[in-house]
Amino acid sequence: MIHAWTKADFDAAYSIRVERHFGAHPSRAGRPEMRLHYHEWVIKPIMVNRWRRLLRVLTPAIDAADRVLIVGAGFGWGVRALRNRIGCAAIGIDTSPYIQAEKNNDDSIEIDEAITLAGLNPTIGRGLFLRDKIRTTGQRAKELVLNEDMSTQQSRQSIAGALGGSPTWIITEDIVDDNMTDAEITTMAGHFDKSTARKVWLYTPTATRTSEQLAALTGHKVIEFGTYRLVG
Repeated sequence: MIHAWTKADFDAAYSIRVERHFGAHPSRAGRPEMRLHYHEWVIKPIMVNRWRRLLRVLTPAIDAADRVLIVGAGFGWGVRALRNRIGCAAIGIDTSPYIQAEKNNDDSIEIDEAITLAGLNPTIGRGLFLRDKIRTTGQRAKELVLNEDMSTQQSRQSIAGALGGSPTWIITEDIVDDNMTDAEITTMAGHFDKSTARKVWLYTPTATRTSEQLAALTGHKVIEFGTYRLVG
């Protein structure tokens, strides 16, 4: 079974100190600083910048006629960033139980919990100010994120039906970490190879696996975050 990210995995991968963006550094307030993890307020600018840079190195370029499948899409904020930039058809897939359980909910509970952990009250004063600044409207997944993994013909047909045809690009959204084994990676790559789409893995290198090693495992191209090198 391929490792699916838990909420703890998302929280470990994404963390930002919020209050410095609004003044009043908490070290002077005698309490912890409020942090957010995998929330739209944190991720949206990251995704906009990532796709701006990624599209400079993808060859051939994605254009409005393409159908893009983003694997490990989380709540789909990368899908939205791509669609806004290119105007192409794009959807996400993600088998994380956390993502599938929360994708149609709003972020109010987690925002209030983060404010409370910082020693603030989300209904008054500074806590209410931060709540109003950071909360986003509507459900967390504003693009389609299917609970599919491309492992079966039925799964691939469900994706093609939602996308308006078979994908022309399959792009993994930085899902490989040290929790994933080589066997899991090659199994996933094999699922993708049942499609004729162009395949690219977006990857943040770790101490145990280089971009070159990931490209060799998958047989697909890899774009390395940080350097934005195209490997493979």
